[in-house]
Parts: sequence; C-alpha cells; structure tokens
Amino acid sequence: MRTSTKVQTAFRLETDLLNRLKRKARARGQSLNSYVENVLMKDSPLEPELPKIEIPDGPCPLVEALRFPEGTWFTEEEIAADWKLQRILKIDCD
Repeated sequence: MRTSTKVQTAFRLETDLLNRLKRKARARGQSLNSYVENVLMKDSPLEPELPKIEIPDGPCPLVEALRFPEGTWFTEEEIAADWKLQRILKIDCD
C-alpha cells in the first residue's frame, strides 16, 4: 500500500472558477479539497519509475551496437519515436 504525505498549500483562483468547483464537489458528495485533488491526480498520473542500471566504464558493446549502422537493432524512426531509447543512446531527436 502506498503511503502519502499531504501538504497544506494556498493558491489563487478566479471567483467564478472556485464557485464552479465547489458546486461540482457538492454534487459529487466530496469536499472541495478531495474533488480538486482527484481532478489533479487524473490530469497528472504517476509515471512508472524506470529501473536504474549501471553502465560500465569504457565502451559498452550493447550501446555501441545500437549506435552504429553496422550493428543497428532499431531504425531511426523507432529511435525518434521512443524517448527511452533516445535517453539510453544519448541521442537528441528534437
């Protein structure tokens, strides 16, 4: 079970927006805090934590095989579409 720590915070909202949020919270039988927290959680899902890997000192044969044309396992399009590969290969596709 995941434990969470809540922190009290304050921010400014337009009066009309605040009133709409209060009405929606009331209609759903929730507190304003709970309603806003749920809306924000849906809009900001947790990203899965990537496993940490150790990269050996010096040339890494797997990375080198992925990087150079003679040993390429992925097409340029696949690399451009996958930010994880870009990060592993230290390629900037933007």
